[in-house]
Amino acid sequence: MYTRDGPGIGWCVPLVLSILMLSACSSAPTSNFNLRVKDQQVPVVVAIGPFDVSGVTHKGAPVSNNLEASIQEMFHAPLKNAGIFKEVKILKLDKPKEGPPDAETVLALARDQQADLLIVGEVKEFEAAIGFPMPKSQYDVTLRFLTQLYNVHNRRLVWSRKESAQVTRNEWRTGEKLKEIVERYVMPSITAGTVSPLANHIQTAYVNSQGQSNTAAAEEAAMTLFGGAELARIDADLTPPPTRMPLQQHAYAVIIGVENYRDLPMVDYATRDVEWVKKYLITSLGYQEQNVVMLVNDRVTRSQLEARFERWLPTQVKNQTDAEVFVYYAGHGAPDPNTNQAFLVPYDGDPAFLETTGYPITKLYKILSELPAKHVTVVLDTCFSGSGGRSVIAKGTRPMLITVNDPVVTKNNMVVFTAAGGNQISSAYREKRHGLFTYYYLKGLQGQADKDQDGMVDVEELDTYLKANVQTVARRLNVEQTPQLLPGLDLMGGRAKSPLIQIK
Repeated sequence: MYTRDGPGIGWCVPLVLSILMLSACSSAPTSNFNLRVKDQQVPVVVAIGPFDVSGVTHKGAPVSNNLEASIQEMFHAPLKNAGIFKEVKILKLDKPKEGPPDAETVLALARDQQADLLIVGEVKEFEAAIGFPMPKSQYDVTLRFLTQLYNVHNRRLVWSRKESAQVTRNEWRTGEKLKEIVERYVMPSITAGTVSPLANHIQTAYVNSQGQSNTAAAEEAAMTLFGGAELARIDADLTPPPTRMPLQQHAYAVIIGVENYRDLPMVDYATRDVEWVKKYLITSLGYQEQNVVMLVNDRVTRSQLEARFERWLPTQVKNQTDAEVFVYYAGHGAPDPNTNQAFLVPYDGDPAFLETTGYPITKLYKILSELPAKHVTVVLDTCFSGSGGRSVIAKGTRPMLITVNDPVVTKNNMVVFTAAGGNQISSAYREKRHGLFTYYYLKGLQGQADKDQDGMVDVEELDTYLKANVQTVARRLNVEQTPQLLPGLDLMGGRAKSPLIQIK
């Protein structure tokens, strides 16, 4: 099947696979394209999962009733016929009555069907304009498609690609013509631009996972894709502890993680960070799942932050003076050099236009300070210096010293844990596949911070534990990072001894 260019692993002569995309018994159109692959076997089972095509409508009606199945076969046929994977299968899935199936359901089903990798996709944009017949009609169709690849074992998103197609055709106007254009021209163009890079990424990561990587970044990508066993050991070490915390009726959390930004560098492990914080909240801290709002990646827009912080939280807390509130953020922070203010940076944020695309920290503190809750805990695994790590800055601007302290933080019900000082960066802890600060924050809650061994971890104990461990590991990584507690212990009074978790 392959042409080798020499011993070992090398590029083959481009392999032309004239693949019949749909079976001969199907009434759907057929399509051929060239799939460029390496001469490298990868012993994994790849599952083709659901594709959300609900947005492909014209005048309120679906363009095609079998478009999803057609796209699945467009991915399945070339990947299977390339012969580089142990098996390629289309996932058998009972669709919910309304909306696309949730990610956890699909990943669980993929595990049940012995898959290692899962491919899913979504139509992000669809536009179709049909001109007046003269005598033929001009069809202008635009479609933007997102493909995602997941490691089924660790449930992590390991690769994604956005592909767009624009097609203009002059055709005799019929009721099925738009469907035919989408299936015969538009989607084959999308899949042709996606499948080869997808296969090559898997092959390259597999080679690197066998100890043949040339860079740390390549090794990291390989371990993300094929590091299920190692991640399982790391996760077992971080298992949420059994506690004496009762189920809390009035505990509300907004937790946020942005790992993959639209236009900014990736924030390593932010997705894992926020997922593990959620596990601790529900498993060990007594929060009910319906009261935990988790926003990840492209869901973290400025409008969503405003909705959750400014409307959802106040509505939930109302006048409940026994309420517990928890806010967590893992992602980029940024300084505004004009105002010396610090901002959280949403998925589509621009450090050059923070006033309109970012979310100011001072505003967050003010909103939280006005809640009549008993306790408000804020945990920020980000930084605001613009020096790198989990911070960004407008081009042409020098890194700067930013303080995130605020007078409202001295209010008696609020405690803020931040990852680093104003002129420092928040680092990733590659060895543990987490942000350095978040990893030790969770280890502290696990019981490692219980210095006096009384079965409780209080604010002062956790602060002391964080500073000691984060500083030590950061210096080993050749960076300076010292977690901060706001307000300081000297201004906190009795809050310093407030228990954060009660361990069995």
